[in-house]
Amino acid sequence: MTAQVDCRGLAAASQVVRFSLALWVGGTLLVALAAPVVFGRIASRDLAGGVFGEILRRFEIVKQFLSLALVIGVFVELENGLRLQGRSAAGAIAIFIAVATNVYLAMVLRPRMDYFRAKVGSFDAAAPDDPWRKRFDRLHRRATRILLLGGVAAAAGLAFWS
Repeated sequence: MTAQVDCRGLAAASQVVRFSLALWVGGTLLVALAAPVVFGRIASRDLAGGVFGEILRRFEIVKQFLSLALVIGVFVELENGLRLQGRSAAGAIAIFIAVATNVYLAMVLRPRMDYFRAKVGSFDAAAPDDPWRKRFDRLHRRATRILLLGGVAAAAGLAFWS
C-alpha cells in the first residue's frame, strides 16, 4: 500500500511540475507577443508602460505561485526516490534557473525600474538623453533578457523533466 501511495504521489508531483512549467512557458510567450502590440497600439508611452507594467506585475505574481509549486513538486519527487542524474538533473537545473530569474526580476530589477520610472516622470516628455531614462532603458533591456531566460529555462525544464 505504501509503495502504491508513493507512486501516486510521485506521479502527481511530476504532473504539478510539468503543468507549472507549461504555464510558465505559455505565459512568457504571451507576454513576449503582447508587448509589441500594446506599445504599438497605445500612442502614449506612459499609458502603454502602465498597462503593460500591470500585465507583467500580475504575471510575476502567477510565477511566484508557480515557483512555489515547482519547488514543492521537485522536493516531493526527491523524497520519493528521484535521483538527480541525466535528464532529471538537467531539468532540475533549468527549474532552478527559471525560479532564480523570477526572484531576481521581482526582488531586484522591478523595484529599481520603479524607482527610475518615478525619477523620469513622464516618458512622453523626457528627452532621450535624460540620465534617468537611460538608466531605466538599460535596466529594461536587462529585465527583458532575464524574463526570456526564465521562459527558456522553464521550456528546458519541461523538456528534460522526467
